[in-house]
Amino acid sequence: MQFSKNWLRDFIDIDLSTEDICYQLTMAGIEVDSYENTKSKITGNDSIIKLDITPNRGDCFSVLGVARELAAINNVKLKLPKIQAIKSTFEDSISVNVCAEGPIYCGRTVRNFNMDSVSLPLIAERLRLSDQKLIDPVVDITNYILLEFGQPLHAFDRDKLTGDISVRLAKKKEYLTLLDDQELVLDDTCLVISDDKSAVAFAGIMGGKDTSVTSSTSSIFLESAYFKPTIIRGKARRFGFQTDASLRFERGIDYEIQEIALNRATSLLTETVGGEVSSILSDSRAKELPKHRRINVNIERTNKILGTTISNASAKKYFNSLGLSPENTKSGDISVLSPSWRYDINIEADLVEELARMEGYDSLPKESLSPVYKKQIQSNESRLRNSLVSQGFNEIVSYAFISKEDHNLFGQKQKTLDVANPLSQNMSVMRTNLASGLVNTFLYNLNHGQENQRLFEIGNTFHTKNSKEVVEQKLVAGLISGRKQSDNWKDKSAEVTFYDLKGAVQDLLTDSNQISSLQNCNIDFLHPGMSCNLFCGKENVGFLGSIHPDILDKLGVKEDLFFFSIDIEKLSFDSLKSFKEFSKFPSSSRDLAFLVNKEIDAFSVEKVIKGSAGEYYKHLEIFDVYEGKGVDNHKKSIALSITWQSNTKTLLDSDIDKAVEKIVNSVKKELGGELRV
Repeated sequence: MQFSKNWLRDFIDIDLSTEDICYQLTMAGIEVDSYENTKSKITGNDSIIKLDITPNRGDCFSVLGVARELAAINNVKLKLPKIQAIKSTFEDSISVNVCAEGPIYCGRTVRNFNMDSVSLPLIAERLRLSDQKLIDPVVDITNYILLEFGQPLHAFDRDKLTGDISVRLAKKKEYLTLLDDQELVLDDTCLVISDDKSAVAFAGIMGGKDTSVTSSTSSIFLESAYFKPTIIRGKARRFGFQTDASLRFERGIDYEIQEIALNRATSLLTETVGGEVSSILSDSRAKELPKHRRINVNIERTNKILGTTISNASAKKYFNSLGLSPENTKSGDISVLSPSWRYDINIEADLVEELARMEGYDSLPKESLSPVYKKQIQSNESRLRNSLVSQGFNEIVSYAFISKEDHNLFGQKQKTLDVANPLSQNMSVMRTNLASGLVNTFLYNLNHGQENQRLFEIGNTFHTKNSKEVVEQKLVAGLISGRKQSDNWKDKSAEVTFYDLKGAVQDLLTDSNQISSLQNCNIDFLHPGMSCNLFCGKENVGFLGSIHPDILDKLGVKEDLFFFSIDIEKLSFDSLKSFKEFSKFPSSSRDLAFLVNKEIDAFSVEKVIKGSAGEYYKHLEIFDVYEGKGVDNHKKSIALSITWQSNTKTLLDSDIDKAVEKIVNSVKKELGGELRV
């Protein structure tokens, strides 16, 4: 929000520099983005103040709201403009009807005015300093009231309205063309303003083109309303835009100023363009309006929390300045009544925060805290995180909300969990796995020149149970792509493979369930010939594989992308680690390649080798799987590097030869494989 400093003088009498005002607002928890001194022929020496308002402080989206804050901070009286009801000169035949979602709606007709008039100089200058374009006197005044009071208004061309005005929910597939020519297809979750023929405005967001004010307009119907924040929230973003009106309505506006704002606008309008004014037409549902909340706060407890010595008298003084009408209770607490413009005051903690703000965050006591060391067993998540980080993975955190397009790519044909009020179309369903967040992060990094990536995420996914109950599942997932190491001046590093991912997963599960088998899986977004389920004992704990080439083509990715996902809840970890003495003697390695039938997976070969490699076996690594020229059509070659090491001696070639012979015989006997020479 941006406004002129001198505009504040309409509401408060304080002699503060712009810098002091910005400092006070900052210490009261209202973020000042910037300020700029300026000089105006209309407002004199002035400043432009830009605020970054947090979602909970919708009351500060107006000059009046900011002035109210400054008045409370400086303990000065707020000056409210004297706005009197405008005497009507005729009666309009139109009537107004509202639904529960739009519980207050009022408006009046202004006719026979001069549209060729220009906006009053002060209004025009304040709008300019607020970075608002001047359009015509009618629109300018509605924008002016929006900034001044935080109350959005809208003007319809009265001659283009047919029959009465209704505030209602849209019909399914109801069409509406907005002022900016955008055509919307609405549903029954959208609130509209309609006449007897059709919807004429997207309530609280933007007016329709068919009833818009033009240079030829001579009669308008000026609306002022209160709509429930829940019915407005997220609707504009769903269609890919946001307006100044929706920004305020979705945070909650003052529900007691609709007629005041309407009279203020009418007064400025007739002063500018003249015309005749009808009486105010209105309808409301009192039961649907927010209620003033009575909340108690204990000052002794507040002082313990803040480290302050605020007295009851001082606390009441602060609450009075904020418009909270404090009263003493029999128990010694202070009871306050939340005003119509403060939606963020609901519980005692909110009042503690208000007292901290009024004291000033800079005046709260400062103490150095001594560190407290507590021995604790590492959590499972921490173990997984540390293991992946030690392997060169970088952790990401992505939204639990994804687009339907991403769900269709990675959702494994699971039923979507639609978000009732999505922030945007890209966040309209709940994720069922972590693939979309990791892949989208990979694409972002790739577009910024990062080709070699190792990413992981630990997060919740969401599924339906019995078509009704929503179940959360915590997973750890990761992906790798690019080269194993950075290239040097002489050579390029080898590209990562499926087996690099498999090795990373095996290392990840070192402290947990050991992988007992790899079995074929049928996951749509993985390559059918390069993917498998992970089994620890008889438990399927997850899967790994290469992202399907068709999906890579859709994403415009030329590199292979390898992905794994593991259900954390299915893992069990040793509570304590024990030290194993490392060998002082050198290790010995042999590279072997076996020809086996195509249907035999590499894990089966690995399992046989581990069982027959002898007492000195250390580890093995599969570095190649080959099918093609030089290999029988029904067979494939699996190449492995096997390492042996003794804790008591240096191994001889004869020791290794015996182990290799046993391995070759075991592979031949159990798998029908033979050594490739």
